[in-house]
Amino acid sequence: MGHSRAQKNDIHEALRGGGFRVTGGRAALLELLFGARKPLSIQDVLERWDGTPPDQTTLYRTLTDLAAAEIVRRVDLNTGTAHFEYTPDRPHHHHIICNDCGVIEDIDHCAVDALQVNLTQDSTQFTSIYSHNLEFFGRCAGCTK
Repeated sequence: MGHSRAQKNDIHEALRGGGFRVTGGRAALLELLFGARKPLSIQDVLERWDGTPPDQTTLYRTLTDLAAAEIVRRVDLNTGTAHFEYTPDRPHHHHIICNDCGVIEDIDHCAVDALQVNLTQDSTQFTSIYSHNLEFFGRCAGCTK
């Protein structure tokens, strides 16, 4: 899938901003995640890779490093397998996942920020919360029929 020059520049800037050298492999990985527009497992990435893919260990290590730099986000879809999505162009969001067919829908609204404030006010041991993960599971309209 072709990406515009602007998208490639954004991906290169995300890498540089995260302290990474822009390499062909890292750029290809982020372009793949950008184009997917949904969280992908390592197996999904390997299946979609154009050309010779990196080995699984290298891919996992790279995704973990990119997640630590907040260029990608690790998403728990309750499958026992890590999924990752490209995030620099996306505001914080969550997902609804169909338990039957696996379709994923983004939820762009997050009401958890107010809850985080209440939690830290009520906590006896924590003064701040810096992140959260929240995904919803159910049945999509297609599977309900």
